[in-house]
Formats: sequence, C-alpha cells, structure tokens
Amino acid sequence: MKRSALIVVLSLLFASAAFAQTKSPIEGVWKVAEVIPASISASEKPTPITNPQPGLLLFTKGYYSIVMVTGQTPRAAVEPKDRQNLSDAEKIAFYDQWRAFAANSGTYEIKGSTLTRRPSVAKNAGVMSRQEAMSSEFKMDGPNTLWILPPADRPNEPRIKWTRVE
Repeated sequence: MKRSALIVVLSLLFASAAFAQTKSPIEGVWKVAEVIPASISASEKPTPITNPQPGLLLFTKGYYSIVMVTGQTPRAAVEPKDRQNLSDAEKIAFYDQWRAFAANSGTYEIKGSTLTRRPSVAKNAGVMSRQEAMSSEFKMDGPNTLWILPPADRPNEPRIKWTRVE
C-alpha cells in the first residue's frame, strides 16, 4: 500500500515538472528594441531604427497583447478646445496621432517557427474582423531576444527585434 502511494506521489511530481517545462520560450514581457523597415526595392538595404518608439508585447500561456507606437517620431499631443465639437483640423490631428499606433490582444499558438495570432480586441476594427489569423515567423537569439519576421507573402512589413523585460 505504501509502495503504491509513493508511486502515485512520484508520478504526480514528475507530471507537474513535465508541465512546467512546456512553457513557451516567448512567454514573458518584451519591449521593442529595433525595427528594420521593409525594403522598397531589391537593391535597397533599409536602415535599422535602433531607437524606436515605445512598444510592449506580452505573451502568457495562450494569450498575447501588443501595444506600440509604429511611427518613427514621437506623436504630438492633441488637446482640443471642445472635445464634443471637434474642428476639422482637430479631427485630422487626432487621426495623425492614432494612425501611428497599434494595439491588439487575443490568442496565439506556435507551430515550429510560425507564430499565429488571432486578435479578439484591437484598436482597429478591421484587425478584429479579419477572417484569417495573423501569422509571422519568429526567431529567438538566446533567451532574451525575439525577432518577429514577416512571412514571405507579406514582404512590406518590418522585421522587429524585441528584448525581454520580464
């Protein structure tokens, strides 16, 4: 009886250790460290942006969230005179402020080096209503550097380097 109880306890310990080891290498909090814009032509080598605008990417078990400023310069703050009655110039200023900003969250899965995200909430309604998932390639350079790379069918997207914060 004692022997079977010991076997059950040891089995549970080994099983919990096995589950703990299945943590994805991308789980954690990442900040954007570098952005390499897409090439306009085959002969052009884009200049990496080594001091990009802020961005955070969070991965938990099965869920992700990304918020980042996508422009190359800080966004101008917009303070309208009357928030309920915006002038055309204020509407354009708000558009310019939000155009260079991305935010979405949802679920993800990894198969090989492919990261597939399915947004459930996003700044952009078009991102939420997409029928197909968003797939990218990813590459780890050690445990603290993550590259998100566009797939071959989307060469106009940048390559983004993320460094682990936590």
